[in-house]
Amino acid sequence: MMDAHPGLNFRWEWEPGDGVRAAEHQVTWARLEIWVGSDCLTLVEDRETQSSRRSIYCSMYPLAEWIAYNWWFLRADARPIPEFTRPRTNLSIVGPQSNERGRLNRHGLQSAGDGFAWPYLLIMPQGKSTRLLWRRDQAVSPGRPVRFLSQGEAVLDNQEVEQTLAALVEAVLTRLREQGVTDTFLEKEWSEVLRIEKDEEEKEFCLAAARLGLDPFSEASEVESEILRAAEELSGDVFGDFLDAVSPQNIGTGLHWISRAKRLIHKSASQASPTISELRRETRRGNEARGSRPWEVGWRQASEVRSLLSTAPEEIFLIDDLVDSKIRTVEDRGLQAIGSTPSEATPVVVLGRQQSTRTSRFTLTRALWHMLYEDDPLFLVTGAYTDRQKMERAFAAELLAPAKGIAERLGGTPDVVLLEDLEEVAQYFRVPPMVVEHQVENQLSASIIG
Repeated sequence: MMDAHPGLNFRWEWEPGDGVRAAEHQVTWARLEIWVGSDCLTLVEDRETQSSRRSIYCSMYPLAEWIAYNWWFLRADARPIPEFTRPRTNLSIVGPQSNERGRLNRHGLQSAGDGFAWPYLLIMPQGKSTRLLWRRDQAVSPGRPVRFLSQGEAVLDNQEVEQTLAALVEAVLTRLREQGVTDTFLEKEWSEVLRIEKDEEEKEFCLAAARLGLDPFSEASEVESEILRAAEELSGDVFGDFLDAVSPQNIGTGLHWISRAKRLIHKSASQASPTISELRRETRRGNEARGSRPWEVGWRQASEVRSLLSTAPEEIFLIDDLVDSKIRTVEDRGLQAIGSTPSEATPVVVLGRQQSTRTSRFTLTRALWHMLYEDDPLFLVTGAYTDRQKMERAFAAELLAPAKGIAERLGGTPDVVLLEDLEEVAQYFRVPPMVVEHQVENQLSASIIG
């Protein structure tokens, strides 16, 4: 179960660091507890005593240093592959076996390293929220004195997470100064972070680089001019969505595609679209309660639209009657479509490539979400996984293949669903099978076998 906005809390007590060689480790030796709401992430089974406790003994220095060195990624990088963060995944974070693994080190507490046993905790920014994912150890690893027992995930307000992480770094630096340990790598790195935070332009560049999955200081220099060009040509959510999705080497071609697509949208504008305009007036926008999960918001919005259009759950939703589409091929697969909010013309969405009918229906319905619930004159549909994209995907899934309609096609609310039944339902609703699979797993809580 995922908890919404439970709060991240580090609790520690300084302890004698007798026998610890490095001065920065010795003076920051502590008994540490990490909590997310009522879940204790440092609940461990001690290998030697065969008993459990809620704390670990470690130096706080490597934890603070890991936060400082990965600060921009922890604030803005939403790129780690979704499969690595699914609940059933239990992969080690540490290790250079792959590029994806290396990227996850920037978000995984285990990579704080320095020989200490850290819990498997991923800190993943998702736009306005931050997702935390933690996993228990399946067994005691050789050489590790404890086995972590806690497992779960939560969605937190990103500013609260940033404040908590920054407070930990500051507390460790204060402890170092009080104990006469200065001029550490942590002190230098955090001083640079604080300097950049005061320079708005440099801060925005660091955040933009992180959204591209690039280290602002060692990797982003090769595409600095392209990042600055994107900042000039794009703005608002379009700029952010572009950075979250485009491959760094494709920034230039992606901007060219957007420019061509905008001209095509303007050229293709036709008669007025009273249905879209009416829906925009009738839908409830911007008043979702704090703590709502993005996908739950998307489901409610889709139900609202079906209700306004008097479309029953078992009926096929005719997205082509509301949105026109064109194609302008783009090299980057992360850029899936671009469109504009309706004015006096029928909305036109430009797809980035030729798609099957089922896939294009899903993409166009994601675009419809932007038209109804956002006011930006231009929007992107991308392969990113921030909270906004999760909302639009849930909206599209529920609008095209409502959970109630799926249940009716399956003859009730099943406990188990066969793969061939999923395909039959997907064919009926004219959506990719994956859409129905997610609806069954997330809303009907049924097991899928095949």
